[in-house]
Amino acid sequence: MTHISETPQAPQASNEPLDLLIVGAGIAGVDMAHHVVNEFPGWNWTMIDSNDDIGGTWNTFTYPGIRSDSDMTSFALPYKPWPHKGTLGDGGQIKEYLRDAANEDGFLQRIQFSTWMKSMNFVTSGSAVDEHGPHWEVVTVKAWNHGPDDRPDATDDARVETTIRTRRLHLACGYYDHRDGFLPHYDGQEDFTGTLVHAQKWHPDEHGGDLEGKKVVIIGSGATAITVLPALAKAGVDTTMLQRTPSWVAAVPTVDTIKTIWGTLLPGDRNSKLTHKVSRANHILRDMVQWYTAKLTPPVFAGYVQGLQLFWLKPSQVRKDFTPPYKPWDQRVCKAPGGDIFSAIKNDGAKVVTGTIDRIVPEGIRLNDGQVLEADVIVSATGLQLQLFGGAEMAVDGTKVDPSKLVAYRGVLVSGMPNLSFTVGYLNQSWTTRADLTARYVARLWHHNINNGEQLAAPVNPGSDVTRKPLLEFEAGYIKRGEHITPRQGDRSPWIYRQDYLREWPELSRGAVTDEMTFGDDAVASAREAAEVAAADSADSADPAGSSVSASV
Repeated sequence: MTHISETPQAPQASNEPLDLLIVGAGIAGVDMAHHVVNEFPGWNWTMIDSNDDIGGTWNTFTYPGIRSDSDMTSFALPYKPWPHKGTLGDGGQIKEYLRDAANEDGFLQRIQFSTWMKSMNFVTSGSAVDEHGPHWEVVTVKAWNHGPDDRPDATDDARVETTIRTRRLHLACGYYDHRDGFLPHYDGQEDFTGTLVHAQKWHPDEHGGDLEGKKVVIIGSGATAITVLPALAKAGVDTTMLQRTPSWVAAVPTVDTIKTIWGTLLPGDRNSKLTHKVSRANHILRDMVQWYTAKLTPPVFAGYVQGLQLFWLKPSQVRKDFTPPYKPWDQRVCKAPGGDIFSAIKNDGAKVVTGTIDRIVPEGIRLNDGQVLEADVIVSATGLQLQLFGGAEMAVDGTKVDPSKLVAYRGVLVSGMPNLSFTVGYLNQSWTTRADLTARYVARLWHHNINNGEQLAAPVNPGSDVTRKPLLEFEAGYIKRGEHITPRQGDRSPWIYRQDYLREWPELSRGAVTDEMTFGDDAVASAREAAEVAAADSADSADPAGSSVSASV
């Protein structure tokens, strides 16, 4: 049955498909919804999210100090100025900012929270198709902890499946598993007498209670660890960050100086839309200059970053604890507003230890050199688990399709899948910059279809002339662990997903929406072809011995 939200929508028959279903109520979903409200005001659409509130990441993560790792001028929505002065944004501030944006566009009440998408099936035949044309059938269940309620004592209604029919499906649910982070097994962890928790699930009031007088060890060196260490140290908690490998950490101004300068030079104030637009462009250009500097002349970028660190740390500590064995931007560069992590080390008693774990012992962590780090609470800030499309199964006419066998089209559409789009942002700059490019591109494609009387559009299934590569070409551990589950990308346009705003902007904002695309009945044929290939791959993998015997006879 079609879901109808509590908010009044365009009149529809009880079995009429939605014009659009958006999955995900984080910043990408809010941005997409803004374009729908303004460009397709007559559409009947809704949004679902496995979270219990708006915000996506900023509702999932609640650890101390949670904040953005990009400047908020470029991370904010391009049409809504960020109202705060800080260069980075606190998690709670970002969540309320998104709530305000949804309220201003009038769609907050459309969002159906605590709803998990179990599967998405593109149907090309049957009575519903005869009446309404090919469409997506999305099966949902009541969500618990960002997935199905699989607790033994779950209520009966938690297992009830609801089918939403929709003509278009946009997946704005990010690229990581909101249910579980990556938590390795540590030898001896069962003997630990304190609390061991992954940062993604860490709520200090629930895990270990009040931290006053307790010792906390954070395992990791990424953005989470870099954030938590100064937050706890500032609160007077005895905190140690244990890292196997250092990360690049750049001190940035506490207050957004670029926005402040433009707010002074331009008419209005620092929160005017003109100031936001110009400052955002300035930040994007600055980020790309830094990226190219880091990639083309790594010593120059490294010298700049480490030169700033010397305002707080001794050269020996910079060499030992903040000099990674890889080049800048091979992995993401962490940001420290006001150099807070370095200040915490210098002034607040925070400690950074670079070493490897031998095992967990009852009183804490024993390192390979024999040193024991005492701990009451161990926070494993060991990264995310990659998950695309919210973990839902994909199918065509009931035949399961493995997304990793498909190819992403401009990093926005998926080969052979009609009227399906998804958002994945940049890994080397603000996520939202690409999220908005994606929304604008998809809206242009929808306008093209409407203007040309087309109901369906899908990329072709590319042949062997398009070389397959990982979609996310980045050296971060969580990317490498999960790259096998994502669609591929190609080696030429339009099958490339570039980590480069300046090169992608012309393609996504002005480029043709018809290159290597199929429409109407041809799009249906592309979907059936993708399903046939998936079925053949499934048969081959299910009986490799049989395939070998057949070939040898």
